Amino acid sequence: MNWRERWAQFSARERRLIGAAVGVLGIFLVHLLVVSPFLSYRQDLQDDIAARREKLENGKAYLARTADITRQRDGLQKLYQQVHAQLVPGDTPTLAAANLQNTLHSLAGEKGVEIQSTQVMRDDAVGEFRRIAVRITVTGDLKQVADFLAGVEHGQTRVMIPFLEISRRGAVLRGKAARALSATIEVTAFLQGAPGAAGGKAALAAPGGSSAPAPGGSPSAVPSASPAGGTV
Repeated sequence: MNWRERWAQFSARERRLIGAAVGVLGIFLVHLLVVSPFLSYRQDLQDDIAARREKLENGKAYLARTADITRQRDGLQKLYQQVHAQLVPGDTPTLAAANLQNTLHSLAGEKGVEIQSTQVMRDDAVGEFRRIAVRITVTGDLKQVADFLAGVEHGQTRVMIPFLEISRRGAVLRGKAARALSATIEVTAFLQGAPGAAGGKAALAAPGGSSAPAPGGSPSAVPSASPAGGTV
């Protein structure tokens, strides 16, 4: 008995039910194999288009800011070069300390104060920078000492002052009586040739203190040894 004979044995109602079941199965298979994959592909395509559109908008925004970013970069490079030029020259702590000592001696001679003693302190590392220090004691009248301290703060070399002490003890000058002062000042600075300094990396702050802090200098890209600082 073939399928036609079997089909002829079914009543009209049974044939309608079988036809309806076959139709429903066909619709289900079409939805499963054709419609559902197409809808999924369409959704993925829409998501991909939206993502690419967002990337395109971000790219346009970055391109619009290119000029501003270039100006900011150039400004930072100029600032770094200015700060780096204010550091103490010297590839080693010994050379840098000698250069700083010579600078202080020249300033003392220019301002008319007498140098009583000079001591090169121990250098230390501050992050990727190398810090040197010189302690100097000078004597002079009030104006001379004030001019010397102002020269330390406002000179061409960027320095910090973690210690400053002014007294009358041992400050009697030949041929002078009143208003003679003795000032002991510790001046710290950073090397131009210190590892990491030429790379323009972010600086680390180092603690410090003083018995009589000097006025603060302007912020810089090098670490700050204490609240007191300036240029000499």
